[in-house]
Amino acid sequence: MLYHEQSEDYRPLFWMGGRPIYVNTFLLILHILAFAVTALAVSFLGGEVLSTMGLGNYEVVHYGQIWRLVSYIIFPPETAIMFIFAMGFLFYFGRQVEAFVGRKTYINLYAALVLIPSLLFCLLGVLGYWHENYMGGYGSVFGVFIAFATLYPGVEICIWFVNLTAKGWAYALLAVLSLANIAFHQWIDLGALWCDAAIGYGGMRLIGAGHGMAWLTDWLEERQARKLARQRDFKILKDTTATESIDAILEKISKHGVASLNAKERAALESARTNLIKRDQR
Repeated sequence: MLYHEQSEDYRPLFWMGGRPIYVNTFLLILHILAFAVTALAVSFLGGEVLSTMGLGNYEVVHYGQIWRLVSYIIFPPETAIMFIFAMGFLFYFGRQVEAFVGRKTYINLYAALVLIPSLLFCLLGVLGYWHENYMGGYGSVFGVFIAFATLYPGVEICIWFVNLTAKGWAYALLAVLSLANIAFHQWIDLGALWCDAAIGYGGMRLIGAGHGMAWLTDWLEERQARKLARQRDFKILKDTTATESIDAILEKISKHGVASLNAKERAALESARTNLIKRDQR
């Protein structure tokens, strides 16, 4: 590990030949096996194999082919270069994220990166806004990188002989990939990219980690603080008004007796007495 932050839950899933297999290692193995099996299946059975793995809302909702909610992240053979880069990203950055957040949280993070976009796309399909068959595994890997950049925003990374901080690369890659998707009208790819980026960042912030893009959380915290302040001021004003009202009723009793109270004043006095009894019981 290059970084010192390490969770107490950073433990192997299992051991193989005396070697620990962590969650990220297991994910890498699954991705590589899926790529190899898919390539062989396409070779022997034809390209129709890919249509059985892509995400399509009609197949998932009407035919119950729920494996498509996960199988859509398999890289098809024609994306071999993208697959190599994606596995490099997952190998390097995924293990750092897993070491920081621990085994259980990393499993939940990767599951969210895969399932949340697919469920959202199926919902869009049911509503009539999407009718494509989608395959794309780079979004979930990019989400892992965004999680890393959130944890270590200032760490310098050299990619393609260019040195930038992790936060700088996160912004640069998000912008370049977004522009590429916009140029070819690949709106589903664009949505998956931003969705996984939001999950990677939000997941780390949800567990209280990371300092990147703090402007959003600072704004939310400030808004919550203002809301609490308004509630406190309203409660103080309400209590003050109630106290003044009771004082006026008590003064009326002292001057004219209880019989002088009307129904509204009697109800206010009874309510104040009940609240006082409850306060004393606490």
